[in-house]
Amino acid sequence: MRWYLPILGAALSLQTSLALAAPAAGLLAGLKLPLPKPAAALFAANGLGQASLNTQLSATPEELLAKLKAELGAQGYKERTINTVVGPWGFNLVLEPPGGTSVDGTPAGKTAVLVAQATAIAPGRLNLNLRFEGV
Repeated sequence: MRWYLPILGAALSLQTSLALAAPAAGLLAGLKLPLPKPAAALFAANGLGQASLNTQLSATPEELLAKLKAELGAQGYKERTINTVVGPWGFNLVLEPPGGTSVDGTPAGKTAVLVAQATAIAPGRLNLNLRFEGV
């Protein structure tokens, strides 16, 4: 968008770009996830937009982590390896969104990241939660 301002008889052209932030719930709903069935939308008090996805599935933490990294990486998400932890209890995976993606509700001075956490709830069974957080 261009704005023209008259200044002492001359015109000054200012170039601006308007970047609109996307709601977290919409970004989560648009994720292509390697799951046997869609994850349900769930209220998340600490997530941006108070939105998350949650599901339970049969897998090991290592299997599900590898699938999520591959699928989300193909969608432009970049792993923050310093935050990745995996064990028999589950995993924690933090990813930066694709370039140009802005998440509505991200606090000033913070960056939005996609957090995927899986917790073992039984042998071979995981609970998976995905949400955006500001870090």
